[in-house]
Amino acid sequence: YETYNMAELWDLPVVFVIENNQYAMGTSVKRSTKSTSLFGRGEAFGIPGEQVDGMDVLAVKEAGQKAVAHCRAGKGPYILEVMTYRYRGHSMSDPAKYRTREEVQKMRDERDAIENVRELMLQGKHASEDELKAVDKEIKEIVNASAEFAKDSPEPALDELWTDIYASELPQGSAEENA
Repeated sequence: YETYNMAELWDLPVVFVIENNQYAMGTSVKRSTKSTSLFGRGEAFGIPGEQVDGMDVLAVKEAGQKAVAHCRAGKGPYILEVMTYRYRGHSMSDPAKYRTREEVQKMRDERDAIENVRELMLQGKHASEDELKAVDKEIKEIVNASAEFAKDSPEPALDELWTDIYASELPQGSAEENA
């Protein structure tokens, strides 16, 4: 809320994106808050926004363009609440027993964003099946190489804790003393 307030006070060109996958650790948003429209929480600060179907790539593109145009026109911040769906639990320790397998499978079958855009590309002849398979292969290679790089890299030095941190006052002492 502090960020919303500052962004509006200073007319900052910020697009706040809330990825709402409809669940917290083990609870539906509908069960955990009275106000389920998260983008609407900006109204108290005078920040406009909208909710968009995050499972529809073209709808997200259109909403994103609208939000960016708002900011570029000097109208201050904008909030996009992108409604998505999380297929798996929140973490390895979350068995996701708060929803049925049928619910999850129905979303995969009917609303999967990647599959839907894949079908649009194939139907519109923007890409062939082989081209999309090549893209998938390239993505998997990048992800695997990135994971290996992360595993093989040394831990960052403690002094890195303060890299790109900006404050009016820094804590006293060295990074080692404050860690």
